Amino acid sequence: MDYSSLTTWAECDEAKDELEFELKTFTVRDATLDLADERADRTKASTSSELAKVDSKIASNTALLGVASIDAQTREEATDELAALQVQRTALVKRKRLTTGVVGFLGEVDAEQIASQVAPLTAIKAGIAPHRATLSA
Repeated sequence: MDYSSLTTWAECDEAKDELEFELKTFTVRDATLDLADERADRTKASTSSELAKVDSKIASNTALLGVASIDAQTREEATDELAALQVQRTALVKRKRLTTGVVGFLGEVDAEQIASQVAPLTAIKAGIAPHRATLSA
């Protein structure tokens, strides 16, 4: 890195401060992505569990509706519950899909982008102090 454009201690200090601020933004973005990943993992586990329960209830109601001898009120209640469960299942499948595929991939792209920028910025920041030492007050 060519530090010659920094000609005073004040410019060096300002450049260092700006790089520190930029590194802080990457740290915050990285922490946010880590938190989002953790939330996605927890959501995925919770969603899978909920989906299994809903599927079980759907199977139970479907089996109940297959019994020819149930009374009209029980059939109506089971039909209504089955419809509600199918809506719930659709929402759960959609939630699960949001933690995978393109959305998940783009989150990993962001993490890679942050990682690839932090190392050079850190190295550049470290080079300011030796350059500053070559300048007169």
